[in-house]
Amino acid sequence: MMILYMTVIENRLMELPRTTKPDIEDREAIDIVGKVIQGKSFDNGDQKYRMLDPEQNEIELKIWASESDNYDIEAGHWYLLERAEGDEYKGDRKLSSNRGEMGVTLLEEPPEFVKVPEDNHSPPLVEGGVLAVDIETVSTVPEHQLDLDNSDHIELLCIGVGFTPQAGSPGRSQVLFREGTGVDDERELLEQFCEFVNSRSPDQLRLFKGDFDIQHLQGRGKRVDSGSGLEDRVREIFETYEINNLDPLGTLEENYNTPNTYWDIYNHSLNPADWRKDHPNYDGDVDDPTVSNKDIPYFGERFLELCDQKEITREHRTLRELIRHYTVADIDPLFDETE
Repeated sequence: MMILYMTVIENRLMELPRTTKPDIEDREAIDIVGKVIQGKSFDNGDQKYRMLDPEQNEIELKIWASESDNYDIEAGHWYLLERAEGDEYKGDRKLSSNRGEMGVTLLEEPPEFVKVPEDNHSPPLVEGGVLAVDIETVSTVPEHQLDLDNSDHIELLCIGVGFTPQAGSPGRSQVLFREGTGVDDERELLEQFCEFVNSRSPDQLRLFKGDFDIQHLQGRGKRVDSGSGLEDRVREIFETYEINNLDPLGTLEENYNTPNTYWDIYNHSLNPADWRKDHPNYDGDVDDPTVSNKDIPYFGERFLELCDQKEITREHRTLRELIRHYTVADIDPLFDETE
């Protein structure tokens, strides 16, 4: 493998490419300059970086573990990437290190043709109310058939919501629950969500990697609409209010201090090892007491079954609290102004 050395150059000594994110083509090499705004190393040795191109479009750069020793990239600096490889997936254009063929040059200063000032990549902080949103779901198909982009494969279990009337202040979070397996129960949950949002008229809706949430809130609204206009009301929420969709590298837990939820301290009849051992995407210890997002659909299915029995049992209350604790832990960090 070719060993690449970092160099520092003055911009005036060379002509820098003016390419931007729209110029990226899948599996095609590209020269591009950008500012690194975040870097992260993962347990498997891979590295990912968030970069801004000269037009302030955000681009993700991935460097595979086998190539990571060839590069020394730091947040806050501008770099020239030469022979980076385009990686387009579902319309999102990203970059990779091109099997180690990418060259990286540290720039002494930003290019003269940069469109906006250096600090403009951060969204302005709002002065008014912030409403945080996060959903939990159950699956309608077996895990090996699940298509996370298909709202026919997913139903809503609950919607975590939180609100603060003043940005920068802690929010008050709660969980809106579906109270049964029927279509009417899911429709009522979405009605509650619309009422919660519209009654507070926030200046901003805040989500963490919320494309999934937005897609399926609207998708399920369409599917359970009984002619009451629910589909339109859900869609209008995301058209009316400003959306701040936080998208740093890594998971919520890797970016924020989030409390764990432990399934073994709750009194219920379920053992996650029963589904974890056969789950196609679970690769941890099947006896780990920490609840993960892959466990919630199973806890949720049991909770909804107990709801249908119309009798409030100890297990019903226990699972409700487990799911509530897990969901609120995903909402509370979103009131932190920093990513």
